[in-house]
Amino acid sequence: MLGLFKRTKIESWETNLLINVFNKVSINDSMFFIRQINDGLLRGVLIGVSDIHGYVGFSYNSKVYNKFYDKNGRNFKFENIKVFDIKSNKYLNLSIYFSFGVINGYSVEKNGKYKLDISNINTDGVQKIYFDTIDYDKISKIFTPREKELLNPSEIYLVKLKDKDYYHLKDLEDGDFLGIDIDKNVYKITHDPFEINPLSDKLEEIL
Repeated sequence: MLGLFKRTKIESWETNLLINVFNKVSINDSMFFIRQINDGLLRGVLIGVSDIHGYVGFSYNSKVYNKFYDKNGRNFKFENIKVFDIKSNKYLNLSIYFSFGVINGYSVEKNGKYKLDISNINTDGVQKIYFDTIDYDKISKIFTPREKELLNPSEIYLVKLKDKDYYHLKDLEDGDFLGIDIDKNVYKITHDPFEINPLSDKLEEIL
């Protein structure tokens, strides 16, 4: 159970570590992530694919991935998970990353090699951190509770068109998308030809 080195094979301790964490974390989708592992989603590991220190990414079995992929899934991580390291005789910080409904990878906060005791895990301080909602947070107050239910915050981001700010709400076909401005005017924005077409229906009805 070494630290970062070039390998592609996923080790059993890694999947067991994830399962042990999910069994201890009190979240509604814990069993969903355990099922991904048990169904064979994770095929291998990817080393050196991220700027995140100590990050190990996962490659997937495509058929299983399509089963769990959620185009409306949000991007987030669990952090402040403590796992005991036998080499240093202390707890290390573990983070687990997710996007579009599937497990992406994990990182261990440690320079050099480590050997984790995967049965010695503390999740008392675990936090679920979303890192895809900055632009959504800027305009979330304009949406009704029902509209918020119909929107995916990770799809909402700022775009500048003809010197005006619009917020991307949802992709349509052929690269077109549904947009909104800060005054809650809704638009269908097309790229061929490029047009910004106001829509008269209410946002909830459009969604």
